[in-house]
Order: sequence, then C-alpha cells, then structure tokens
Amino acid sequence: MSSFSTRPAADTKVRAVVWAVAVQVWPLPVFAGVLLAWALIWMTRSGDPVPASMAWLLLVKPAVPGLMLSFALHESAHVVCLKRIPTVTHITIARTAWRTSVIPEGTMTARQTAVVAVAGPFACALVGALLWLPGLDRALAWWYLAHLGFLLPCFGDGRALLHGLRVRSRDGRRGRRG
Repeated sequence: MSSFSTRPAADTKVRAVVWAVAVQVWPLPVFAGVLLAWALIWMTRSGDPVPASMAWLLLVKPAVPGLMLSFALHESAHVVCLKRIPTVTHITIARTAWRTSVIPEGTMTARQTAVVAVAGPFACALVGALLWLPGLDRALAWWYLAHLGFLLPCFGDGRALLHGLRVRSRDGRRGRRG
C-alpha cells in the first residue's frame, strides 16, 4: 500500500503532514482507545485500577504523544525547512505500509540538504530535552530523543545528512585548489 500527495512547496501545509502520519498509524490509537475503554469499564465495575493504569502507561501514552506526535513533529520540521528553500518547487508526502516521509522536488545546496535532514530529529530532540526537565515526563522524553537515531546512515535522514556533508566537503576542497 503506497500513497503519494504532491503539492507545490508553498501550498504544503504542516497539517497535511500531521494528517498523513495519523492516517499511517490509525490502528494503534484505535486499539489503544478500545483497550483503555475496556479497562475503564472494568475499573468502574470491579474497582480494580490496574488494567486501566497498564493500558495508559504501556499503550495509550506511548502511542499518541510518544509515537504519533513525535513523528508528526519530525516530518513537519522537514516541511517547515523545505518551504523556506525557494528552489524546492514541490513537496511529496509519501506513505507506505511502514513509514510516512516527505520528498522534496527541485534543487538544494549541500548545506540545505544537511539542514533539512537534521531538522526533524533535532526538533524532536528539543522537545525531548524539554520533557527531560524535572517535573515533566522523562519516559515520554525518550520517545522524542530516540529520533536522533534517524541521523544514522541506515535511515533516510542520516543518508541525506551524509550526502550533504560529503558534497559540501568535496566542493570545499575544489574551491581551495581552484
């Protein structure tokens, strides 16, 4: 299952990216909601709060703010950066069975490529760092901080970053020799 939505860069809305991420993972929050509803019914009838607490801590809380919102923020940060590059003419939101991503059309410098690549993971890392503050939610912070792993070369952001750094380094060496 694949779907693509291509729009001019200026017309690409962050809410379209958020919607694409939500549609991508809709079974998870539905399942979490049904499980939580069942657990709350159980709690009201039996007085046993354990299933409701478990459903919340193990499924509902990680599924929505941890997984869905962190990926929506990640991809939205890419879009915000891409929209600021005048040579990016269109942005495609691509959804497959396992992921949602944004694909720019047009040209970018090596520096722009690197900045766009780090924008998603760094936006999430910033939220994770804020959640890490005392009195907030360190468990939830890890969901956001884990996005830094997408800068590894085995992921698209890491490959784009590496490509941007290589091209920039190569161009820099040419400029010094020439």
